[in-house]
Amino acid sequence: MAANYPLGYDDERFESIVDQNFHCLICYNVLKDPVTCRRNEHHFCRGCITEHLQRNSHTCPTCADELSVETLAEVPRIVKNYLDERNIRCDYYDRGCRELVQLQNLKRHVAECGFTPVVCGNQGCGETISKRDRTYHESELCQFRKLKCHNCGEISTMMAGMKTEIANQNTKIANINKNHANTNTSIANIRTEIADMNRKMANIDTKMANTDTKQENMNTKIENLHANVEAKFEAMNNEVRGIKMSLNEVKKDGFDHLKEAVLEKIESKERKQEEITRDVSGTASGGRENQHIFVAGGGGTNSVEIFNYRQRLWSLLKPMPEKRHSASSFVYNNHVTVAGGWCCGSVDDMIRMNIHPVPDLSINWSDFAAKLLAKLSAHSSVVYKDSLLVTGGFNVYQRVVSDCIHEVQLKPPYTVKLISKMPEPRIHHSTVLCDDSILIVGGRKSGDCEDNLSSVLSYDIKKKECQQLPALPYPVSEMATVKWAENVVIIGGTDKDDKALNNVIIYNIRTGNSHMLPPMLHKRKGCMAVVIENTIVVLGGKDERENFLKSVEGFDFERFSWQELPDMKETRCLATAVVI
Repeated sequence: MAANYPLGYDDERFESIVDQNFHCLICYNVLKDPVTCRRNEHHFCRGCITEHLQRNSHTCPTCADELSVETLAEVPRIVKNYLDERNIRCDYYDRGCRELVQLQNLKRHVAECGFTPVVCGNQGCGETISKRDRTYHESELCQFRKLKCHNCGEISTMMAGMKTEIANQNTKIANINKNHANTNTSIANIRTEIADMNRKMANIDTKMANTDTKQENMNTKIENLHANVEAKFEAMNNEVRGIKMSLNEVKKDGFDHLKEAVLEKIESKERKQEEITRDVSGTASGGRENQHIFVAGGGGTNSVEIFNYRQRLWSLLKPMPEKRHSASSFVYNNHVTVAGGWCCGSVDDMIRMNIHPVPDLSINWSDFAAKLLAKLSAHSSVVYKDSLLVTGGFNVYQRVVSDCIHEVQLKPPYTVKLISKMPEPRIHHSTVLCDDSILIVGGRKSGDCEDNLSSVLSYDIKKKECQQLPALPYPVSEMATVKWAENVVIIGGTDKDDKALNNVIIYNIRTGNSHMLPPMLHKRKGCMAVVIENTIVVLGGKDERENFLKSVEGFDFERFSWQELPDMKETRCLATAVVI
């Protein structure tokens, strides 16, 4: 957002470091004409907060409390006294003034400062000079100053000298004209060389046309290769289906170990199939971008639907076996998997649907061999290599909110182990994978929104250590999060009064700095979000009246604004969504 208002004072102008508590929470400079929001006493420059309230929203950018220009309050006297006593350099330090004055005396000093820029008063000059040098410049230095003639003879001599100088200049101009003629000759030679280059370029174009023909032949060969690979995949799939059908007929009378071994081979074969598909796809088309959003469950529903982003079209898929919400979901080994959640009580199972090559109504849900450590809901999870890292959640076995981080192996023998603990328990939070770390954001410590958290943790997967990072601007839970470059975007959610929010925070992973993005078109808590084709897409949730939503909106970073997208077929809150 371009600043049309005076920012605060730059830190470098002060004689000593100014405490961070006396910096504006919008421009991050030292407070200038400070004001505060009444409820939480967040301090801002008057210009900064006025511009924010006129252009963005009538809320405090730090605590999201309702705020207007009329309800801004003066800062406490101790803040004003502290700032007034700071020693600051003059506004015209860059012009040479080395005065250090108390901030309360700055305006008076600047009005009297000898380094104030002024314009020369001599007609025809217009040069900008310091106020203290004006008299000397106008009377002694300025070439447009009025002179009093004392000796006309000297002036005549000076005029004769000027005529001689003009004659010399004319001689130089004649030489320049001669050089110009030589330059024209050089330009003619260059044009001849350009014509030769154009002929060479025509020859290159002919060679390029031949290359295009060869490329078309190569593409034909690649398409034939792709068809052959697809045929081999179909034969392999038939073989795998036969093996699975045989395994399902095996009774549990001592052959379980054999069944697990064969299943492991099948999954290994499926992974190889995925790698071959990726290689062939990359060869034929240079890589395929994900174009679909897969949404499952939510409060009071087991339905599943998929959104074709390019065609802007929603379609229903086979529903899950049971209604399920507050679960987590992920994509692994050509399947979308839904883990845990609430089905008339928390569950520890995982169910999955095959999405290769694309999901449709003929594909059923199946059980996944891996399970969570306990019956969990309102947890969060990320996939790291062949493991699922699960944080927090409500543990129905122990009837407590979990502070644990568990690792679930996604391949045989599907072991589950505790790898670390967080400083506090969390539910309805979010996790984002960042290289070899996961970022754990917000949430709450209990079922009550008054226990909302603003803290942010970084868990180092290799070192198995948790590190506290700078907090969010306000406590929030039941929000959606996505990763955007080196940032995490925190979207909507509920505040400590259980009110739905339309705030959007962008949090820099490297610096811990937070900034507000334009608010959503709708207030949402319990919503879902994904990133697809450089757009953040937010789905469903509940509004401020506790109504379930099926509306969808997207934030385009190039336009820097939100726009409505086609509604889902059903309303959803606390559902799961992934991009496939």
